[in-house]
Amino acid sequence: MSFVHALPHLRPNRASSFRSITHGAAAALVALFAAPTGLYAQDCNGDGLADAQQVGIQGLTAEYFANRTWSGSPAAVRVDLGGAGTFDLSNWSLPAGVPSDEFSVRWTGGLLFNQTAPFQFRVSSDDGYRLYLDGVLIGSSDGVTSNQIVPATPILVTAGTHFIRLELREDFGEAKMKLERKTSSSTTWNVIGNTNFRAGVDNNGNGVLDLCDSGDCNRNYVPDSVDLAANAALDCNGDGFLDGCDSVEIDCDQNGIPDSCEPSLLGLIGRYYASNDFSGPVVARRLDASGPLGLDFNVTNEGNNNWQPAGVPTDDFSVRWSGALIVPATGNYDFQMQSDDRATLAIDGVLLFGSNTGNEERGPFYLEAGTHLIQLTLREFGGDQRMRLRWRPSFTPDWLALAGSRYRPTFDGDGNGVTDICESSDCNANDIADSFELANGLATDCNANDVLDSCDVAAGAADCNANGVIDSCEATASGLVGRYYPRLGSSNSKDPYRPGPLAAVRRDANIAFANNNWQPTTAPSDDLIVIWTGTITTGGESGLWRFRSDSDDGVRLYIDGEIVINRWLDNAGIGFGAIELAANTAYDFRMEFHEGNGGQFCFLEWAPPSAGSNPAYETVPTSAFRMAVPDCNDNGIPDDCDIANGTLPDPGAGIPTPCSGPACPADLDGNGAVEASDLSQLLGAWGAVGGDVDGNGTTDAADLSLLLSAWGNCG
Repeated sequence: MSFVHALPHLRPNRASSFRSITHGAAAALVALFAAPTGLYAQDCNGDGLADAQQVGIQGLTAEYFANRTWSGSPAAVRVDLGGAGTFDLSNWSLPAGVPSDEFSVRWTGGLLFNQTAPFQFRVSSDDGYRLYLDGVLIGSSDGVTSNQIVPATPILVTAGTHFIRLELREDFGEAKMKLERKTSSSTTWNVIGNTNFRAGVDNNGNGVLDLCDSGDCNRNYVPDSVDLAANAALDCNGDGFLDGCDSVEIDCDQNGIPDSCEPSLLGLIGRYYASNDFSGPVVARRLDASGPLGLDFNVTNEGNNNWQPAGVPTDDFSVRWSGALIVPATGNYDFQMQSDDRATLAIDGVLLFGSNTGNEERGPFYLEAGTHLIQLTLREFGGDQRMRLRWRPSFTPDWLALAGSRYRPTFDGDGNGVTDICESSDCNANDIADSFELANGLATDCNANDVLDSCDVAAGAADCNANGVIDSCEATASGLVGRYYPRLGSSNSKDPYRPGPLAAVRRDANIAFANNNWQPTTAPSDDLIVIWTGTITTGGESGLWRFRSDSDDGVRLYIDGEIVINRWLDNAGIGFGAIELAANTAYDFRMEFHEGNGGQFCFLEWAPPSAGSNPAYETVPTSAFRMAVPDCNDNGIPDDCDIANGTLPDPGAGIPTPCSGPACPADLDGNGAVEASDLSQLLGAWGAVGGDVDGNGTTDAADLSLLLSAWGNCG
């Protein structure tokens, strides 16, 4: 059973309103749009061409895009192939507003067959193309093709007019498209003549486009009635509507599967975006990973680079799969993920690891028997498109396919028979019910208003430093402030890796990041600097607390201003340190991490004094951390906001320090030395606060004197 939901976009398609109306109203709407022609507007399908330019008119409707991904609104819409000749185009005249290179075009309409017979097509193109007949993909290529025969096995086509859709992506150089066909019994290929095409199909002869008679709610350029006639499984609940177009009352989580059908299905729901970073609307939803191999795209079956749904570009797309994972027995499990390009795996909302154009194997992870929330993501940039997930239970040496029988398309964590996301809001649109996030410590609600703090902030709650935490909650919010920077590099021996402009600020629960791709999407995966700040609170013991880091690449850990771990190296490894701390006491915390390339993991663990000199370390828990952004001048504004506003001096990289000032106050740029860059900053801030060394609120001669007297390395 296949469920595909390609969401309407670009056009005000009347079927898109089905989500917000009852089926009774929808049926009435269908009756209205099946009424005589006079009730129609001039452009019933909203494609920008008047109906009179399409119904029964020779040619194909052509939508031209000023990009290579068929995205956004078309730059031009017209009828092509309307004159004499054949579908054999080479560097043809393009509409105004369409560039000669890096464009895409989508031709749609009808193709006349004068006999019932098995047919094949032959395609020559420059560059990539996709060919659909009656909504079914029968041929595609990612690059230049020459006489490619599709499909491999001839398909039986009945006499009459069928729906054709041909998409061409033009990169650079020659623009070319030729389309031929023949019956299986013929040895001669014939370039399809223009007279065989119709810009708009009206098979029942009522003067109205069939797309308007029946609707095209899944936006595949085929009337819904044709889709249903070809595959009854697209209407699993038998209500006469494509499943992906049912209303919220019937499909509460709008995943493209009616609620009544979900209990009998296997697999995961894939939500596809026409961008490589999950931005913009979901353009298609599909049930994936339902077969014996589970999630296995273009790994077992090499060379199949067009597995994404119709309406999703060949490159620069992203997809998030979600649902339930059924774990058969309590124990340890390893996971293997193969991807091209960036991919992640999370179970119960916890990111386990990521993969970046290759194989990643991580584990063991302890999982209890039963149902778990699973999410996988893939960001595709270009070239091959592969994604596979397998696992290895502790009781077997072999990697096993995570078959569709292990997946369910929806997650019901409380076991009451209702999908969690239908019982709770999902205000951050991450396909995890807000109630599940709060119950499992994946999100916070510091002001106890039953709304995730991040959603409060998105709705306008005060968050002057953009760290995702409401300003009034920062002193008590658990976790750390993580600031993410590109790593610039420097010849300074005190700090060989310098942060560039701030790329992202995020609340991180703790420091336990597995390989790979755990950083925010706006931060680089390689050549990265992360600085975590906040407070750390000890447990009920006083004495020598031990810390251990495990990272790729280097880390530095500071507690109460004292460096505890100094492993600022450009390779993976373990760092150790210890410091005397009092019981149940909060201390200032700062940890720095730099990543060159390759692996990207970073963990911080600790052990109490009673554990001795050879302890069993544990990950420092979220409960030990507080955001605790300081307000050293007691003005009710977090210090980093004061820094951004210019009311406090910037000690370096926009990170606040206690009002007592840094150990080397003349080190204005925080690089461990007082040098020319500090002098330049001081002179540039003369009369303001940006070079205030002595803390009197202005930059003046006294500050210059202090800076010159401290010239050289700090400490």
